[in-house]
Amino acid sequence: DGSAFRFALYDERYADAYPSVVGEAADGDGSLVFGTRRSIMGSHRDSLGEVDGALHRAVRCLRDGVDTDALRRLHDEYASPLVVYAENLVYSTLDYGYTDRELPALIGFDVLPFDRIETYTPAGNPYTETFAGFLDTPTVWRILERIRHEDTPSERSFLPATILEEQSTIDPESFDVPPSSLAADVHAEGVVVRSDTYERRVKIVREAFHELNREQFGQNPDEAETGAEYLVATYCTPARIRKEVRTMVVEEGREFGRHLIDDLYPRVVEDIWAENYPEIMQLDRAIVPGNIYPLVAERCVAELRKIQTNATLNDADPTTIWQYLTE
Repeated sequence: DGSAFRFALYDERYADAYPSVVGEAADGDGSLVFGTRRSIMGSHRDSLGEVDGALHRAVRCLRDGVDTDALRRLHDEYASPLVVYAENLVYSTLDYGYTDRELPALIGFDVLPFDRIETYTPAGNPYTETFAGFLDTPTVWRILERIRHEDTPSERSFLPATILEEQSTIDPESFDVPPSSLAADVHAEGVVVRSDTYERRVKIVREAFHELNREQFGQNPDEAETGAEYLVATYCTPARIRKEVRTMVVEEGREFGRHLIDDLYPRVVEDIWAENYPEIMQLDRAIVPGNIYPLVAERCVAELRKIQTNATLNDADPTTIWQYLTE
């Protein structure tokens, strides 16, 4: 459990193989260009002051934990640059004890040659149903081992994901999700079942994780039972909360901390009404305004805790955490 991350070595010998956005983000030959699931975010040579705070630890890992020479040799073996997919271990839903124990920064789990990118065109999330074009499991894990520096300090290290079983038949309905391989006292989010034969990748997520996820990110509007719950699920987004936090800290000069909650949640409620009043008035639901405040307060407490934990973890200014999702 963390956030999606990917990176690729910019190798000028294969300059024509990269989309233009990769070349623009690269700081010359040998740059590790990185991004999230949807966006290219920069190069490992960029100043950390130019990088979103939630990615600082991952960028330090690229600088110290990834062997660019090994990646360059792999380009020759596949006659194509490679995209490496990983999980950025930041606090999202599960708290692995980030500030109390040593944990790797990036967990690698897949590799896709650039010349195969056009071979898969799944609708929606490409991780849900298919991974046509991705390298087979044994090959991926050999590559992940080859490109990692073994002597890197844990907090900047890159590791392959843990394989629980090589051959297995699994019933998703009865499968017992094990403890996390990162922290034995933490129940894992779930497992990923891969089949190279059928070119499928399926996630099995335990139900209790869905409940935790709702606590951290709010309900899905479809699950709301009251008008107040629906309004908060729809309009009280993490981005809206972070926007108000940044205003209070950056523009008003207030010190960041959980003490902001007393003023934060009323401002978020006010912002919801100010920006979305016409849509709210069109909702076919009865809304008791007084019931909105405690629900928004809960969301604000959870978001402040995530910001604070990830700022400490990344040694970054709290106002830069997920800034690109705020503006």
